[in-house]
Amino acid sequence: MPFVPFHIAGMKGEVRGKGFGWIKKWQVWVGGVSVLILMSLCAWIGYSSARTEVDGVKKSYDDIISSLEGKSGELEGVEGELSTKTDELERVMSSLSEKKEEAAEAASMIDEAHEKAGEIDSLKKEVQALDDKIKEKKTKIADLDEDIKSRKGDIKKLDAAPVSLPSGTFIVGKDVKALRYSASSAGQSGNFVVYSSFGDLKVNQILGSDYGVSEHIFFADEGDIIESTMPTVLTPVE
Repeated sequence: MPFVPFHIAGMKGEVRGKGFGWIKKWQVWVGGVSVLILMSLCAWIGYSSARTEVDGVKKSYDDIISSLEGKSGELEGVEGELSTKTDELERVMSSLSEKKEEAAEAASMIDEAHEKAGEIDSLKKEVQALDDKIKEKKTKIADLDEDIKSRKGDIKKLDAAPVSLPSGTFIVGKDVKALRYSASSAGQSGNFVVYSSFGDLKVNQILGSDYGVSEHIFFADEGDIIESTMPTVLTPVE
């Protein structure tokens, strides 16, 4: 350091100029050395302080870098977890969409079921109405049967003799008289049919069988055709 030697040299000259002895000279050297030591110490203290400050800054920087690296790792972990959660959310949304479609299909099926149920209820009402009509008709038929049975008791046979017919075809007005008759089987069972002169079917009965009747009352008009598959007895009645 040029400043110190220069200062010491000046001090030397000043001592010599004033006539100090070797003691003074020694004191000057001691003072100069002290100054050098003091300056070195100050420089060392400044360097140490600066180094400490630099080391502290470096340590803080390293800590920041280390912290940033840790945070970067945490950020990567968060990003990975976020990606996983995003995938899960997409799967949930996809599943939810499928469930919505299934719910829509189920709702459509329920609507169709309700519609069918309404149709079934309507059909049930129609069937019930038909059943009521059938019951009404059966009641009327039963009443008619009772009326017929009661009227059969009122039928009186005429004094005219019964007509016995073999199985075959007969013409009213030619083979039998035009009267009101009670037709019955002569022992066997069979079909008894009467047609009008215009070919219209007037009577079609089974006589003498568990599936038929024991007798049948009918009007035999002029020109009617009687067909019987078994011997028949025609008894005139009023």
